Amino acid sequence: MASKMWRCFLCWFLWAGWQACAAESGELIITYTDYQPYSWEVAGKAQGLEVDLLNEALGKRMGYTLQHKVLPWERAQQLVRNNDADAFVATINAERANYTDVGSEPLTFWEISLYFRKGDARFEQIKSLQELAAFQIGSLKGNGWSKKNLAGMKVEYVNKMALLPKMLLLGRIDVIPDNPYVMRNLLLNEAGAGKIDEVTPGFLREGMFLMAGKHSALNPRLKELDGVLQQMKLDGSWQRIHDQYKVRKK
Repeated sequence: MASKMWRCFLCWFLWAGWQACAAESGELIITYTDYQPYSWEVAGKAQGLEVDLLNEALGKRMGYTLQHKVLPWERAQQLVRNNDADAFVATINAERANYTDVGSEPLTFWEISLYFRKGDARFEQIKSLQELAAFQIGSLKGNGWSKKNLAGMKVEYVNKMALLPKMLLLGRIDVIPDNPYVMRNLLLNEAGAGKIDEVTPGFLREGMFLMAGKHSALNPRLKELDGVLQQMKLDGSWQRIHDQYKVRKK
């Protein structure tokens, strides 16, 4: 009898603790950019891989109410810098470290493939990033990976990802180093996609973290978020969400 009462008490204690955390969690504003399939907006509603991961981790498991905002990427980061939003998802760099904190567990990963005009053999045997310095490169404005890794190279930045394949086919740029999740999704709707080749060097992979502004209410719970993401990876929910957005190479 005592054992049964103890189990009931323990269940009640855990439930009450979860409810208390949820009640204290409040609302978070998370910013994104139009970067399918990681994040985009349809009829005013944000959706995508990052959105689903955070709805599960922060919303369902940590009790937050989330407000998702899809904006031009530089503005999305600026809102967090100015303490007008709580967090965004990105790779770590020195500039972002000045105004955000991160946990130790990546929300997802950033891998780079190279996209170039079909038949351009110059890109099939690329062994290092430094070899891209000889070419005209295209990237999204505000892309922290490009700023960090392609500094000093000839990079033309654009406000919308959809412009990059068109510029490539017109010969205005030679190569687009970007994430295959994003580019394969983008090329599904590109009329000239059959004229664009892809190669994945295999040495370019970085973690993408939820980066919380230093004054965000989320900041003290980043270690808790690490544990939640680890549990999601163990129980399979992290992989299931990724699989929903994976576009295979044709």
